[in-house]
Amino acid sequence: MTDRYFAKVVSARDRYTIVINAGEEKGAKVGDRFLVIGLGETIVDPDTQEELERLEIVRGKASITHVQDKISTLISCEYERSSDVKEIKKVSSKGGGGIVGFLGSQDTVTESIKPGEERLKELTGVQIGDFVIKL
Repeated sequence: MTDRYFAKVVSARDRYTIVINAGEEKGAKVGDRFLVIGLGETIVDPDTQEELERLEIVRGKASITHVQDKISTLISCEYERSSDVKEIKKVSSKGGGGIVGFLGSQDTVTESIKPGEERLKELTGVQIGDFVIKL
């Protein structure tokens, strides 16, 4: 493992939670943030045929929630939000007495924006042996 990579994923608990092989002994602390990556194919320069690097495939960002001596538990720390919804309500009032009767029927239009829902983003395709890079 190079200096670029802090640790490896040793367990994928669910779509949001992983365990890495670095804990208090390696200086891991609750709140530390990481980029979780898998290694893909080796990229080759088409002109020189030189092997450049292995492609890093981003799985997501996660932060440490629990530290033990040799392992740490991380949970996704990114959120995604669904689209806002625009609601338009039109209310008609028919004539009658008072000012409404004098002016005829009146329409009232109310517009409101309902914010989208925010939810925790999944760590995509995490596998045992993937790496984490400290942010």
